[in-house]
Amino acid sequence: MQAQSQNKAYYRGNRNYFVFSGYFFTYFFIMATCYPFLGIWLGDINGLTGEERGIVFAAMSFFALCFQPIFGYVADKLGVKKHMLWVVAIALLFYAPFFIYIFAPMLKTNIWMGAIVGGIYMGFVFSGGAGASEAYVERVSRQSNFEYGRARMFGMMGWGICASIAGILYSKDPDSVFWLGSAGAVVLLVLVALAKPEQNSTASVMAQLGANTNPVSLKQAFKLFKLPRFWALLAYVVGVACTYDIFDQQFGNFFNTFFDSKEEGIEMFGYVTTMGEFLNAAIMFFVPLVINRMGAKMPY
Repeated sequence: MQAQSQNKAYYRGNRNYFVFSGYFFTYFFIMATCYPFLGIWLGDINGLTGEERGIVFAAMSFFALCFQPIFGYVADKLGVKKHMLWVVAIALLFYAPFFIYIFAPMLKTNIWMGAIVGGIYMGFVFSGGAGASEAYVERVSRQSNFEYGRARMFGMMGWGICASIAGILYSKDPDSVFWLGSAGAVVLLVLVALAKPEQNSTASVMAQLGANTNPVSLKQAFKLFKLPRFWALLAYVVGVACTYDIFDQQFGNFFNTFFDSKEEGIEMFGYVTTMGEFLNAAIMFFVPLVINRMGAKMPY
C-alpha cells in the first residue's frame, strides 16, 4: 500500500499540488503582464523604433542565455529548498517600480543602457525564473505524487486570464498593468511560504553516498559536438523555438494594424491570447495521459 502511494499520482488532499498549481497560475499571470504586450509597450507607448525594439529584445535574449544555466546549476544544488523561489518572488515585488520609474525613462534617454538594465531584470525574473520554477516544481511533483503537467496547465490559465485583463488596462492606463504584476508578487510570496516540499529520503541517502554527483567532464561535454543528433537538436531549436520567439515579440504590433485604433487592437489581442492559452492548458491537461500510455520517448 505504501509503495502504491509513493508511485501513483493523487490530487485530493495533496497540499503541494494545489500550492504549486497556484504558484504557476500566479507566476505566469505576472509574466503575461509583460511578454505578450512588450512589443506594443515599447513601440506604441514608449515610441521606440523597430531597430530600438530589436536592441531591447536582443539584450533580453543575451541575459536569458546568461541566467538560465546559472539558475539551473543553483537549482540542482538546492534540491527542494525554496531559496530560488523566494529570490524570484521578492524581485517581482519591484516589477512595477522598475518598469515605470527606471526602465521606461532609461529607454528614452539611453537605449543601450535601458536595454541592458531591462535585459538583466527580465532575464533574471522571467527567463531564468521561469526555468528555475518549472524545474523546481517538476522535482517536487515526483516527490509529492502529482503529474507535473496537471500543475503546469494552471500557468497557461493564469497567462490567458491576465492577457484579457491586461489588454483592457493597456488601452486605459498601461502603468496599472505593472502594478497588477507587483500585486501578484505578494500572492506569490504567500504561496512560497505555504509550500511544504519534503526531501525524498531515498534521494537524500543517494546524494550523501555520492550517487547523484555529476560524472560528466568538460571533455565529455565537448564530445557532444561530434554527434549528428546534437546538431539536429540545435537546428530544431534555432529554426523553430527562436523563430517563434521573434514572431511572438512582433505579433502584437502586427495584429494592431488590422484595427482602426491601437486601443481596440490591444484589447482584441488580449482576447486572442487568452483563447490560445486556454487551448494550451487543455492540451497540457491531457499530455500526462498520453505520455503515461505511450511512453515519453515514443515519437508517434
